[in-house]
Amino acid sequence: MKKFLIILLILIVSIFLYGRFLEPKLLKVQEYEITNSNISSAFDNFKIVQFSDLLYRETTTKDEIKRIVKKINECNPDIIIFTGDLINKNYKLSDDDKENLIKELTNLNPTLYKYAVIGDNDKENLDLYKSILDSSNFKLLNNAQEYLFYKDINPIKLIGLTDLSNIDALNTNEENITPIYTIAITHYPDNIDAIKENNYDLILTGHSLGGIINIPFYGSTIKKENAKIYSDNYYQFNNTNAYINNGIGTEDFTFRLFNVPSISLYRLHKEK
Repeated sequence: MKKFLIILLILIVSIFLYGRFLEPKLLKVQEYEITNSNISSAFDNFKIVQFSDLLYRETTTKDEIKRIVKKINECNPDIIIFTGDLINKNYKLSDDDKENLIKELTNLNPTLYKYAVIGDNDKENLDLYKSILDSSNFKLLNNAQEYLFYKDINPIKLIGLTDLSNIDALNTNEENITPIYTIAITHYPDNIDAIKENNYDLILTGHSLGGIINIPFYGSTIKKENAKIYSDNYYQFNNTNAYINNGIGTEDFTFRLFNVPSISLYRLHKEK
């Protein structure tokens, strides 16, 4: 019995040390293949990289940012999407920090564009967030839409939702442009509940941090506000695919378990 308790104690301590010091420093690329009849031949094999919740200087340091940028660029994305929470709201950003963030985010190099939406931490200093995005060539979709043209006249429509206040206006087509494929981008996973009936082809969110601790065959255990309904990586509603990125940083405490920080790579394919 004593030997068993010693082994159990060693196991518990080892798991704690792994979750506290090792796993938050790891980084993986989670790849998804998306096949849809609405995808035109122009966007066949189109690559989207999503990253989320950097939460700069909790666990995401200057050196970590450089490594993340390198990892994203190695995916050779056509567009890059950031789903919010750039800086931890409790961290006072120095001028050097700001310059470094702008430098590294500018080094992100997609074929086309970089897009972002606003997260809850970003709202704490929105002017700073907008300034950094603008200086590093990100397009902020703040309850706004964008038509993405590539190789032909049939665009993808991107809808960036900060909140749900003007979603009906964003679902109109005043420009008389008919998108072939629609992507909704929002920070909060639980926004999915309000938009899943809008027939978007793809919904991308972040915020949940994967539930901090992800128990195999059970799922996320610590569900943040606005990520209580949806916290797993993937959901499907009729023809809508919804993905939740696990994020990269940590927020209130430095810990991740069975929940490696990740970026998401989506490959679009035209249905044959």
